[in-house]
Amino acid sequence: MAKVLIVDDIEDNIKLLWYNLEDDEHEIESASDGYQCLEKALSFMPDIILLDLMMPGLSGLETLKLLKTNEKLDAIPVIMISANDGDESIIHALDLGAQDYVTKPFIYPVLAARLRSAVRLKESQEKLAEANKTLELLASQDPLTDTYNHRHFFNLAGAEFAKTKRYERPISTIMIDADHFKSINDKYGHAVGDQALISMASICQDLIRTSDFIGRLGGEEFAVCCPDTAVEGACKLAERIREAIECSVTEHEDVRLQFTVSIGVATLTPEDLTFNTILDRADSLLYEAKQGGRNQVICHERKSALT
Repeated sequence: MAKVLIVDDIEDNIKLLWYNLEDDEHEIESASDGYQCLEKALSFMPDIILLDLMMPGLSGLETLKLLKTNEKLDAIPVIMISANDGDESIIHALDLGAQDYVTKPFIYPVLAARLRSAVRLKESQEKLAEANKTLELLASQDPLTDTYNHRHFFNLAGAEFAKTKRYERPISTIMIDADHFKSINDKYGHAVGDQALISMASICQDLIRTSDFIGRLGGEEFAVCCPDTAVEGACKLAERIREAIECSVTEHEDVRLQFTVSIGVATLTPEDLTFNTILDRADSLLYEAKQGGRNQVICHERKSALT
């Protein structure tokens, strides 16, 4: 059942509600004023609050306002309890975000029904919020590798590029492509190829910093955006990625596969007006790595191959 917080300055009112709610097997806590309500709400985290409108000190309306401006408590539904259903304060309470109200002397079955309705609505809102999070995740992630998809990667990279230009900080990009990937698919099948991509992405995610992010741009090609990172740091990271993938073994059913990657690394220059220009240079350097024998890192500025 629900966790219910009763807030009333009259002990007899609390007892009456407590006994009725207890019979319905609810978990109950009580507070005798607005300040205690806020304290108990944070520790008890109720599913619903029954809040008396007229209380000395901090009134029911003032308490409601504080509840609704607290990000930890604002989603908890509040049912106001009033001695007069013609009180304009009830309208004010509903405008402030109260879920419902009941008047004294209340009929408990009516109060119980409104309580159940408020809890059901809260549960539905929580399920909707969870579903929206899942949809947002699905819309931003590559379903195979759990890296960001093309669209979301570019959205994030564009935002980081704007911050980089504004605050005159470095930013680098690493382009990674699996070597001879078509032959892996042709020889072992797409299931093994998919597992190789999963392994490749997992290694990258394990090695990059929390401020870096990786996206799958298509096929076997991935990009890592490294904010606040000059070319030397990005090249060291790229070489760690190359070495780790070269040394790893991808297993799928009876197949044990080792493969390599080629990598291009580019960093921000004064001429760059968009993130795409950095990425294009990294892609060109990746092509140089492929043409130069694969399984190597080529970095912008130094133009040196790391093997």
